[in-house]
Order: sequence, then C-alpha cells, then structure tokens
Amino acid sequence: MTFDAFFNGSAVRRFLIICFGAVLYGVALGLFLAPNNIAPGGVGGISIMLNSAFPIGVGSYTMLLNLPLLVIAILKWGWKFIFRTVLAIIIAGITADASAFLEPVTADPVLAAIFGGALLGAGCAVVFRCGSTTGGTDIVTMLITAKRPHLRIGTIILVIDGFISILAGIVFKNAENALYSLAALAVCSKVIDFILYGTDSARLLIVISEKGSEIADGLLHQVDVGCTILNGVSGYRQEDRKIILCAMKRQTVPAAQKYVLKTDSRAFMLITSTNEIYGQGFKTGK
Repeated sequence: MTFDAFFNGSAVRRFLIICFGAVLYGVALGLFLAPNNIAPGGVGGISIMLNSAFPIGVGSYTMLLNLPLLVIAILKWGWKFIFRTVLAIIIAGITADASAFLEPVTADPVLAAIFGGALLGAGCAVVFRCGSTTGGTDIVTMLITAKRPHLRIGTIILVIDGFISILAGIVFKNAENALYSLAALAVCSKVIDFILYGTDSARLLIVISEKGSEIADGLLHQVDVGCTILNGVSGYRQEDRKIILCAMKRQTVPAAQKYVLKTDSRAFMLITSTNEIYGQGFKTGK
C-alpha cells in the first residue's frame, strides 16, 4: 500500500486517522508545550497563554476559540468538512485537558519544544492528509492555499503563527519563551511539510544528444525508467538534436548518468531536484 493510498482509504480509516492525529495534537499541547509555557502559534498557542492567566484548561480554550473560525469554514466548505474538523477539535481539546492530570513528559524547555513541536506537526499533518484540520489558523491556512496552491502549508503556518509565538514572550515576560515557541513552531512546520510533501526524493533528468533515440532506448530497457523524446535544434549550429526528458527516483540517477555518458560522452545532461511528481510510479493526482 502506498503512502497516498493509506490516507485515501475508506471513510472509517480516515475517521480513525483523524482521531489519531487529534490525539497527537492534544498530547503535544498537554504534556509538552503547555507545562513549559511554550506557545507555538495558532489557537493552541493563544490557549496556552490564556490558560496561564485563567486556568480552565488549554483544551477548553481551544474549542471555544475555534467557534468563530468554524462559522467561516461552514460557509466555505460545507458541513461535511466541518464534521471532520469539529471531531478533530473536540478530540484534541479533550486530550489536552485530560493530559493536564498527568505529569509532563519533560521540564526541559528545549526537549519540550523539539518533541512537542514534532508531535504537534505530526498531528496537524495527519489530519490535513485526511481532508480536515485541527481548527484555528489551520483553517486560515487552507483558505490561503485555496487561492495560492503553490505555497507550502508548513511555510504558511510558520509565518502566521510566528507572530503568536513572539507574543508569548511578551505575555510570559520572558524572551526565552518566545525563542522556545519559535523553535517548536519551526519543528512543527518541518514535520508538516515532511508528512504532506515527503522528502526531495525525485530527480528530473534532461539529456540533449545526437544519439537521443539510442539513449532513450537504453534508459527504458536497461535502467528501467520511462522517458519522453522531444525534437530540438541547437542554437549555435542549428543542428537537429533529441531531447530526452526523464523523471526518476533519486537512487536511480547514478545508473542513468553512467549509461548516458557511456553512450554519448558529449551529451549535454541536466539533473535537477523536484518537489513533487505526479503520475505512474510516483504520487497520485488525488
């Protein structure tokens, strides 16, 4: 089963995955971040700051602060989306409040920022992959990506929530709290992008050669990668050239490079990194 297929499974599976992601989110708030006054942005961060002044529970504040954002989400995406989001918010809120009755995992703010931020990011990303959110600025982020789909979700969250993390230093009257909060937010952002987009594991190979057909045939049958042949003309001599366009996994690049140079030592070859590739052998378009 592929990574995409796992998250695009049955409704029951998505329901269970959303619950799991929400629990991770709540544990991150209740056992790592809130006990150490680390507020990594978002509604969760605001809730931690409010709870330090009026302790009624971080999870309770999270649920209350999400109400106005849920109204906006209803108008934008409808009730089906809201059901999944409300489910995630409630489970995360209950988990965070229940965690307050347990001993924090660590009193070291550095460890709390790293591992709390990682769990927070994992929870958010898992819920995102199932077409839902944990509420708060996640909803704002989805509104932005709907208009600017080329922007990475983790990066948007890093920018928006960074202001709230800085505010934490003012509220707690300690610059270190702001730094720890920003560190947790940075870890959270990286984990979100890793789970949503994966690692930079693909490469795009472009070969310009007089022996284009021979190279393409070898790449297809000996290196076992697909390719497309384009017709081109050299700019200086105006001579016909074959341009081979080939997407492949990173580990396949050395074999492809070796074959190209063996076939035509004068071949012009470009190898570039790609963030995402959709199609057979790579990601699905769902």
